[in-house]
Amino acid sequence: MENSWHIHLIRSRRRSVGIRIDDSGEITVRAPLRMPEREIRQVLESKRSWIEKTLAKISSRPQLPKLTAEEVNALADRALKEIPPRVAARAKQMGVTYGRITIRNQKTRWGSCSAKGNLNFNCLLMLCPENVLDYVIVHELCHRKELNHSPRFWAEVEKVLPDYKQPLKWLKTEGQAIINRIQN
Repeated sequence: MENSWHIHLIRSRRRSVGIRIDDSGEITVRAPLRMPEREIRQVLESKRSWIEKTLAKISSRPQLPKLTAEEVNALADRALKEIPPRVAARAKQMGVTYGRITIRNQKTRWGSCSAKGNLNFNCLLMLCPENVLDYVIVHELCHRKELNHSPRFWAEVEKVLPDYKQPLKWLKTEGQAIINRIQN
């Protein structure tokens, strides 16, 4: 593998190679269990231009300061006050029910919905624009109709938020910088 790149290889039962670059510049490569390393290197080489461009963009970004434990607790308290009423209003609008709402401090997810209908939200949503918070709430509530990310699921999201792609794009481009503010 490329010497100057920091690569974390994860092998799993999948059919293709996936490449993800986080805001620290670590490259996570997910590859099929039996794929030879030579083939993985070839995939990385074919994506060299994109990888180098992405790494250059990351290194040129200013790093946001880490959040203190007190700041994270304040965000969680604020989220506990603000998110449940918004969920209740959206659930009523969408005609869905849900179980418990939990606020968490997570490094990988903005929200989740269990099969039992319990909802989890990241307290860092309080640092996101309001339309992004609304998108995450609607996204999780749509899982009450479709517990997957099928075309039917995205059609449900689009019914409620026709412009959902804009906050989704914001999360993909700006969200990792906010998550990186959590102390390791």
